[in-house]
Amino acid sequence: MKPVPTKVRPPIKAWTDSLTTSAVGQRAIGFANGAFRERADLRGKVRPAQMSIRLDQRRIEPDTRSLAAAYPTATGRLAVFLHGLIDTELSWFHRARATKRRSRIDFGGRLAADLSYSPVYLRYNTGRHISDNGRELVTLLSALVENWPVPVTQVVLIGHSMGGLVARSALHQAQRQTTPWLHKVDRLVCLGSPHTGAPLERAVTRITALLSRFAIAGPLSRVLALRSDGIKDLAQGYLHEAQWRKSKSAVEPWPTRLPAGIRQYFISVTLSRSEGSLYGRLVGDLLVLPSSSGDRNQNADHQWLGGMHHFHLLRHDRVYNAIHRWLSHNSPQHAT
Repeated sequence: MKPVPTKVRPPIKAWTDSLTTSAVGQRAIGFANGAFRERADLRGKVRPAQMSIRLDQRRIEPDTRSLAAAYPTATGRLAVFLHGLIDTELSWFHRARATKRRSRIDFGGRLAADLSYSPVYLRYNTGRHISDNGRELVTLLSALVENWPVPVTQVVLIGHSMGGLVARSALHQAQRQTTPWLHKVDRLVCLGSPHTGAPLERAVTRITALLSRFAIAGPLSRVLALRSDGIKDLAQGYLHEAQWRKSKSAVEPWPTRLPAGIRQYFISVTLSRSEGSLYGRLVGDLLVLPSSSGDRNQNADHQWLGGMHHFHLLRHDRVYNAIHRWLSHNSPQHAT
């Protein structure tokens, strides 16, 4: 009799490698990092989640040879995309509905075709402090601009939710460091970014503090306290390290306005189709209120769009059209 073949199970390392490199696995890692940060380890595969350039789910090193090979049609105009909390760069890509013409066409691809931008997607650990990610962004942009295959003439930063705050933090830090590439950044687009904080996180903070006073609720309060540093920063929209460290200098006013020459565009959406309605002001886009995403204390151009939720900001045609118009009308190469 012939021996019955037995199934060979793949080794654990191969299984974990497959998990961490698949689209589903990478999204799970993004969620784990954003929610728990250093507690989200998986055999050393999840952390350290250093900020990196990503193309087709691959990490691209910011050196001349790697960038030239990855971007053979590079232009001097960079559009750098930063995703939001518990997410990865994959959030910018989506499958269009069957009734739409476009399929898996993201904002970066459309900007490349329409305005000759070279889209660059970044991935970062959203569980870290916003100021820490801002510091990494300064370093990464320094290498990116210096080693880009062609001379860089313009850099536009586009951030969704937390990504907008990371970009703003980086620009403040670059200004203090007099970073050489800063003068090339002339536009920042923030999509639903909680500039003055997120009410949901503020509510969780208050609930955690309240529960910690009662012994019976101690376990629940400790579970809630496991929230990552990045999530906690969102309560007030902290951009600077001194703010979350609660140092003495934190009582002094920290700069919120960006360096002169950088124009900002804040896009806010609400479930309500009526601008300024009570429902829209109270519910916002389900995660961020328009008073926060459209912070009027900032020197920025503002755009409100109704009938959409927070994640429509990543893919909706109306959002792209607004970005396209603003960049076209305000770009030095398109000014009249």
